[in-house]
Amino acid sequence: MRKERSTRRSPRRVARRDAIARLFVEGGLDDADGAAKELRVMFGLAPTDSADALEREILAGGLSSSEWPSIAAALAQGSANDVKLADCFTRAAAAEAEKDRRAAYLSVFLTGSGQPRAQRAFVTAATRKAEPGLAALLDAELLRVAELVKRVRAAVIVERTHALLTLADAAIGAYGARKSARGLLDYADLILRARALLSRADAAWVLFKLDGGLDHILVDEAQDTAPEQWDIVRKLTEDFLSGSSAREAVERTVFAVGDEKQSIFSFQGAEPAAFGATRKAYEVSHIGVDRAFHDVRLQESFRSAKAVLDAVDAVFARKEAFAGLSSDEGVGTHHETTRVSALGSVELWPIVVAEEAERAKEAWDAPFDRVNPTSAVVRLAEQIAAEIRRAIDAGETAPGEILVLVRQRKALFEAVLRALKRLGVPVAGADRLVVGEHIAVMDLLALGDAIVTPDDDLALACALKSPLFGLDDDDLMAVAPERGGARLLDALGEGAARAQAAAERVRRFAAEARKRSPFDFFAFLLASAGGRRAFRARLGPEVDDPLDAFLDLAEAFSRSNPPTLAGFLRWMRAAPAEIKRDLDVSSGEVRVMTVHGAKGLEAEFVVLGRHLRPGEFRTRIGAARSAPPPRRPRRAADPGLGRTQGRRSARARGRPGRARPPRRGGASPPALCRDDARQGPAGRLRPRHRRARPEGAWYDLVREGLAAAAGVETLETEAGPILRLRSGSAPQLALDLAPLPKAVEEKAPPPAWLGEAAAFEPAPGRPLSPSALVAEDETARAFARSPGADAGRARGVLLHRLLKALPEIAPERRAEAATRIVARGAAALDAEAAEAVRRAALAIVDDPAFAAVFAPEGRGEVPIIGRLADGRPVSGRVDRLAVTDSEVLVVDYKTDRKPPEDGAPAPEAYAAQLKAYAELLAAIWPNRPVRAAILWTVVPRLDRIDVALP
Repeated sequence: MRKERSTRRSPRRVARRDAIARLFVEGGLDDADGAAKELRVMFGLAPTDSADALEREILAGGLSSSEWPSIAAALAQGSANDVKLADCFTRAAAAEAEKDRRAAYLSVFLTGSGQPRAQRAFVTAATRKAEPGLAALLDAELLRVAELVKRVRAAVIVERTHALLTLADAAIGAYGARKSARGLLDYADLILRARALLSRADAAWVLFKLDGGLDHILVDEAQDTAPEQWDIVRKLTEDFLSGSSAREAVERTVFAVGDEKQSIFSFQGAEPAAFGATRKAYEVSHIGVDRAFHDVRLQESFRSAKAVLDAVDAVFARKEAFAGLSSDEGVGTHHETTRVSALGSVELWPIVVAEEAERAKEAWDAPFDRVNPTSAVVRLAEQIAAEIRRAIDAGETAPGEILVLVRQRKALFEAVLRALKRLGVPVAGADRLVVGEHIAVMDLLALGDAIVTPDDDLALACALKSPLFGLDDDDLMAVAPERGGARLLDALGEGAARAQAAAERVRRFAAEARKRSPFDFFAFLLASAGGRRAFRARLGPEVDDPLDAFLDLAEAFSRSNPPTLAGFLRWMRAAPAEIKRDLDVSSGEVRVMTVHGAKGLEAEFVVLGRHLRPGEFRTRIGAARSAPPPRRPRRAADPGLGRTQGRRSARARGRPGRARPPRRGGASPPALCRDDARQGPAGRLRPRHRRARPEGAWYDLVREGLAAAAGVETLETEAGPILRLRSGSAPQLALDLAPLPKAVEEKAPPPAWLGEAAAFEPAPGRPLSPSALVAEDETARAFARSPGADAGRARGVLLHRLLKALPEIAPERRAEAATRIVARGAAALDAEAAEAVRRAALAIVDDPAFAAVFAPEGRGEVPIIGRLADGRPVSGRVDRLAVTDSEVLVVDYKTDRKPPEDGAPAPEAYAAQLKAYAELLAAIWPNRPVRAAILWTVVPRLDRIDVALP
């Protein structure tokens, strides 16, 4: 399993190998050593300037260590800042290890962040006046250390880059060797080798042959075409625009379909900008040879309402929002719709502000990962859920026509799911789920670790705090610290009643695990032991999805691996499983998905929920490509919410292309064009961050764009003003962003039987073979194994194989086919015996007496399974079954050397076998008589068997 997973991921790990190869070859660097030399020249480092050597130079070339105590004494007479410098010298003098001495010495001249100290943070003016010589000495040393530290950091960059390129080169070589050994090419190889073939001078005949048969070239999804792929297209079309063609009657064309706004970021190395550059290059080439070039923009929508498209155009009409969206700089979007009178509305909700936390009510040991119920994320999710609940109750839309889009499956994603379920809204759940990362699954795995390794007290402590046991920190602190060398499980047995009950429960679970497979154990844990009920009580009904997926994985493991608990735990962690659910088709439930995962989907009511990390929210619109990436701010607001609703949905019209930089933040044309309904981003802002949002915030860009749109309305609510842009004759929709209800109304209690354990139902026994049914008869004879039993068995197997295959073959080809079957399957028989079997099989199949047995309607070796009238399960295989309109004939081949005399009854075991077959077949064809017979192959003879059915 691990080896296969590693093999699957190898292409991803070396996906940039072509870039590294170009660095070595085209850059003239040859290898990683050459790259390191080039970097040293770029940083101004000598060949001997290693990081270790430069670090040693810090102390070796600095102030003498014998002077440190006197310098410290002089600085100690100054102000508090000088005293800090004196302490640094004192620590350096007292340190024994060179590493500690160097760190203390550097702290004199560098800040905690590693930057050289500013003049005002170094030696104070009073000390400079009192000790001018010392101040000058320290200033000179500050300049030396600052320059030396800069060189040390450059040397570290060179060495780490050298190591990385060395590993990359080795990985690329190993990957290439594995592909060569298997004779395989990956996707990138196909592209690169095709480009290389078309670029070689000695392969011009290839282009000549291709040119003779190419009339039209279609490039679909052109925005996701990599530069190397565009090179292939240009090579193939060079002769299209090189003057007169040998086939003047044929007008050869290139047709590229794509939209930069829909590009999937870096898909197979795609660069959306290359699409625009290629389009311009083809335009110039066509004009140069006086050929027509058509740049057709598909701006007409057949799905979206006018309000949605107008909102998109209003937002991206501003240069700040459009920069980086397309290669056409300074040109905004322009959309038209055929559904001019369709109902539609776009709304921009106000920023959601978190309430001040009541710190006095928070315990010092409160979980650090707890979600504050008044946080902005939770409040935003509750507003989304409340509005969806209101829209459903008002009959404005059905749950299956609601789509909630978020950026990532993180805090807001989980909060929306939780809020929707709390309000009783039918929701489809997560579209993707990493099973092993869910807290409920982690609890189950921790319990498994504690059972497999009884000395793992940490795993047991984690399991004890799960809903399976319900202990808390106080329970563990009462027994764990004073247990000495005893195991935690033993200490629990001597603790309070709750601890003792938990210990007994652990022992019970361990006993069950020893006698069950992983699937059986965890199914017992969640069902009979009440684990699922406990998890739902603490984590809510959304925990069902990961628990069900976990059980599916346990069942899959037990089918293909030795069913051990230790093996399953290792398997789960070695190959983390991600469950993907198909939400492309609405199932009548609200769908919560990422913008990327929902690309191309439709809905009448779309919510754009945005919850970004602070650094991702800040966006410098229009930054130059050569500019460094924007510095991550410490705090920022972020765009948070948009929603849309209408009579019919619209497909995502576009997706912003790759802009690196300029970066695009939280809004995009496809998100805004998702359908023809109410829509628009809102956001959240922490109270302590109530300051101006960073320049370029997408929420502000959307708000300013909508505010300038014609026909926009402003609605005043308790939460703040809402911008609304409508089209058609949409009815007035009352929007209430007041405080939200925390839960739905109480429902009637469930019936009592729902909480009761199901009655025990014993598992059915192993199905009996029909030929073994007579074994239950105490009068049955036991036959001793004869010396020729192996040969007899081989003869019977070969004869059954021939009688199954030959009736399916045309009569004139049966002899040849029988010879081939005997040659392959008669290893246990001598040549004479095998030939005798072949002749016997051909004679039986061709005998007119057995025409009904080998009729075209018949089939050989037919499996059958069922339950007899007395309840016994049966599983067998019918040698020959012929079903006609008048009857069902079941035949059993017997290869006994001594069949009974003609007219004598068949052995009891054989009759019982056929009777079982007949009873099962009569249940399948109740309106046809079932006949049974034994074909004695030695005679050969067909004996009818009386199978009177009950």
